[in-house]
Amino acid sequence: MTPRKARERRPNQHNNHSHHHPLQQSATIQASDYESDNAYYCSDNQQQQVQPMSLPPTRSNEELNLSVLRRHDPAISSILSLAPYAVVYIFSPSTRQWEKSGIEGSMFVCQLTQGDIGEERYSVFVLNRRGLNNFDVDLTDGENVEITDEYVILKTDETDENGGGGNESRIYGLWIYSEPPPNSTAETRTLNAQVIKECAVHAGQSLKLAHERLEIERQNDIHAVAEQEGVYSSVPMDRQVSLKDLFGQQRAQDDGWTVRMHSPGHAEPPQGQFWPQQMQVPMQPAPTGDVLGDLFRRAGVAYQTGQRTS
Repeated sequence: MTPRKARERRPNQHNNHSHHHPLQQSATIQASDYESDNAYYCSDNQQQQVQPMSLPPTRSNEELNLSVLRRHDPAISSILSLAPYAVVYIFSPSTRQWEKSGIEGSMFVCQLTQGDIGEERYSVFVLNRRGLNNFDVDLTDGENVEITDEYVILKTDETDENGGGGNESRIYGLWIYSEPPPNSTAETRTLNAQVIKECAVHAGQSLKLAHERLEIERQNDIHAVAEQEGVYSSVPMDRQVSLKDLFGQQRAQDDGWTVRMHSPGHAEPPQGQFWPQQMQVPMQPAPTGDVLGDLFRRAGVAYQTGQRTS
């Protein structure tokens, strides 16, 4: 019985083998596709492994800070000084006390791009750790900066977005964190206060020089335009240039020439002038002082001539 069962199972095994044969062929084809895909996959992995080696070098802390600051103020060109931690206070005129503004974090003294008239500009920027409102105030004049033992006091000529509206001036106090010696931050407050003061003084002087230079250029332009208008006004465009303008003759000479032209018996044109042909007349002798005698003499000559012809 057992051999029979074994024999009976052989055709089934053969049939099963024949049924699985196409699957093996398809599996063989798929294996070739997998190998080709695997080759591309390996090449991609090799490129990915080589790619990190061509990455640019890491940026310095100053470059990272500058990129962050430019997101808030694109006019920032460089960082002159920084303090790891500072707190911004506002002086209250009503209570006569310093009050926290809610802004504290890293403080930066920045140089900005030049202004509209070429003046140098500087600012103090504090990245706020406690909110979205940052502290950003321009340094415009050395008189607006005062340094005390506790604060660096900044006076603004106009309000900004650092915590309130209105049109009145504001007074800010920057408390800069520093540790006692020999810590690395022992001179942080002194150095930053000095840089803020120097930048404010330089900004005020630069603005003054820029205004003076602009005024000089404006005055030069006014003088140039006035001289140009004076040249044009001497000879108007609608005016015909006369002989007097061309040859520099005096008005009295022109008047005398006009009188001679309209006097009786004057037929000779002035030098350089010619009459048209239809207006030419025979030349006559110039009249003498005895006009009546001249007329009688002419009449006698005409009478004698008439008798001769008759």
